[in-house]
Amino acid sequence: MHNHGSCLPGPRGPWLLLALVSLLYLSDLSGRDLWEPNEPTYAEAAREMAVRGDWLLPTVNGETYPDKPPLLFWGIELASSPEGKVTETTARLPSALAGAALVLAIYFLSRRDLRPLGALLAAATLAVSNLYAEQARYVQTDMLLSLGIGVGILSLFRVLEGESPRIGWVLLSALGLGMGILAKGPIALALPALVMAVDFFFERYSLRQVGGFLLASLLALVIPVLYYLDLLRWHGATTLKEFLLRDNAERFVAGFDNLQPWWFYLKHTPVDLLPMTLLLPAAAFFRPWNPGRRRFHRRLWIWLLVFLAFFSLSTSKRPVYMLPAFPAAALLCGSLLERAAEWQGRRPVKRWALLGQGAALAFLAIAGIVAPILAGRKAPELLRVTTLLTLLAIVGSLLGFREMVRQRYAAAQGILITVMAGVWLVSIFYIYPDANRLNSPRFFAQEIRHLVPTDAPLDSYGLYRWRSGYVFYAQREIPRLRDVSAVEQFLESGQRVFCLLPEDRLSFLRARVAAPFYLVAEGGAGHHKDCLVSNRPPA
Repeated sequence: MHNHGSCLPGPRGPWLLLALVSLLYLSDLSGRDLWEPNEPTYAEAAREMAVRGDWLLPTVNGETYPDKPPLLFWGIELASSPEGKVTETTARLPSALAGAALVLAIYFLSRRDLRPLGALLAAATLAVSNLYAEQARYVQTDMLLSLGIGVGILSLFRVLEGESPRIGWVLLSALGLGMGILAKGPIALALPALVMAVDFFFERYSLRQVGGFLLASLLALVIPVLYYLDLLRWHGATTLKEFLLRDNAERFVAGFDNLQPWWFYLKHTPVDLLPMTLLLPAAAFFRPWNPGRRRFHRRLWIWLLVFLAFFSLSTSKRPVYMLPAFPAAALLCGSLLERAAEWQGRRPVKRWALLGQGAALAFLAIAGIVAPILAGRKAPELLRVTTLLTLLAIVGSLLGFREMVRQRYAAAQGILITVMAGVWLVSIFYIYPDANRLNSPRFFAQEIRHLVPTDAPLDSYGLYRWRSGYVFYAQREIPRLRDVSAVEQFLESGQRVFCLLPEDRLSFLRARVAAPFYLVAEGGAGHHKDCLVSNRPPA
């Protein structure tokens, strides 16, 4: 039998993963500004909490922000405390550390079931996958939620298996689930409970197993309940109700934003999961001979499919909602690849696995060839960089296919992971900085700060309520005017005032507001085009 796994020995696995996530997630975190729609909002919420000295109630632009619990904001402020201010690096650090921690947790919590090689391939494949690597460098709550759910569910699996120390696994699961609740609310406990409930139909749990899950759930609620009780004490029942319902029940039932059809995730998740998508069909046909590993596979599929079904039923949908299910997909792929590296002969599942791995390498080469063509049409300034990506992708694909011909399948996957990591690094150091001028709100915010005196009123009209890039980078609150009459009253004030509004609202206001106003400056961030007007002509 070939020693196909020898190229990736177990003892070096954690160090290889640590090097990988350090390069991908911690390199040049300030290489680009905070981009709309979410990054400036969360950074501003953390900044305002610190300014007000209120660690219970987040606000954005002076208004209560009930969309998310405080864990991300606490993490940002903790990271910002040495410098005394929120920066791009300190805002992204909680997501980066959570992403790195989950990759390492996947390795350590699956070694028993997948052996070191399978655990390493699963964790590394997750680390470079499309959406995961992006979110590990993005200011958002979903990576913290994914870490909490991932650690919580995998620890619960150990509780169900009766592994010692049982109380240790219960406590670790409670820690993860509690972290998830503080990151994004009760959904962090509800979905793992649903996974356990579905698994119950396949295998009856003993009273001891059910008790372990219930104990972990109760312990997970302790710190969140203390937080919400303190919130109730200081800010009232109305605020508490908003925090508990807005980002969970209301998004699921009412769908006040991001309304999408039921098949939304069938369209987006395969792209977000790459390269795992191309291996999952073979994983679906893989039936491990070991009963424990077979149970592990069943639970992973339940994890993945429960999340897919739940969020497909939700009215409000975003690609990132599926992120907490990505570890399940990665573990299925890692298990498949570990077994494929050992199989001899022409087993049907092995052929499917190799077809998926070959398709991933071919897809990488095709993407490398297409990249400079697209750059030449849409962004000529990126042509030189995309040529480097082409070279990297083609050489990597050829090396990967060479290893497959030699039947070194783990090595082929290692090359695929290395090349994808290289693509991410090129994007981080070259492509993102070039795209920053188009997507950053900082440039127009700095112009606003220069044009508007600090003592002059500056309000906004028609901007999305939580769009905070200008607030963060102009370093001042920009109160919202709710309707046209409020705009007219504002412009008719005796002193010089300024108003920030979307460009497409300018002609609308000119037709409806009698008070004269003048265009002072134009700018924007990404696809948003905005303008600054005043009731006095520019000097």
